[in-house]
Amino acid sequence: MDFSSLAIEHTIGIGLILALLAWNALTEEAGKAAIRDPAQPDARLRIYNKAMISLWLLAIACMVLWLRSGTTLPELGLRAGGGWRTLLSWAIVGAISAYMVASLLQARFSRTARTRLREQLSQPGDYGLIHPETPREHRRFIWLAVTAGITEEILFRGFLIGVLSLIVPLWLAALLAAGIFILGHAYQGVQGMVGLLPITGILTLVYVVGDSIWPAIALHIVVDVVAGLLFRISDQFADADAEAGIAAASP
Repeated sequence: MDFSSLAIEHTIGIGLILALLAWNALTEEAGKAAIRDPAQPDARLRIYNKAMISLWLLAIACMVLWLRSGTTLPELGLRAGGGWRTLLSWAIVGAISAYMVASLLQARFSRTARTRLREQLSQPGDYGLIHPETPREHRRFIWLAVTAGITEEILFRGFLIGVLSLIVPLWLAALLAAGIFILGHAYQGVQGMVGLLPITGILTLVYVVGDSIWPAIALHIVVDVVAGLLFRISDQFADADAEAGIAAASP
């Protein structure tokens, strides 16, 4: 690794990203305790707000550092792209987005699909910090999903891959950035992080193949927004589905 290729601004940016991940890990248990505390009914909303603020501040800081290092925003991936690679990237985004929307519609209109969804959500994996429960939390989660889709792609795909590729081959830079991204979701537990592997790989592939960060941003937003809507549908129909299941089982 030729660390001499890194500008001081690159090193600071990586340090800031790792510092945020460390801070999130250190405050994770306190956040979960606050959510469980009946005296703090808005605890999850505060966690959402802090996450959005910290992600935007970090993304802006890393973009400023990137520019100060002598590189441009298009080199960060904030470019339109072009050619067959970009078209392929957008095609992947379109196909997965269509699948996600179809899954959402199926959950909305099928009790069987909602039952399977609840079984999946009950599998090992800690979603307590992010699973919205009240109408306000569901609405705020959508804003968090959009924020994460934009800022996390800038940080973990654009910035980290761009910086790490200065000292290691591109494929290794992409793997390292993907690993750091997954570690940033350690609050979901080991099973939750394992569950992130497929979409993390797809987001990384979409960015590297498309030579633009916009397709990855679009897909990330779709995935997170649909996840939030699936949470909402699952909770909204929980009582009705339970009653329907009891009625169906009755002789």
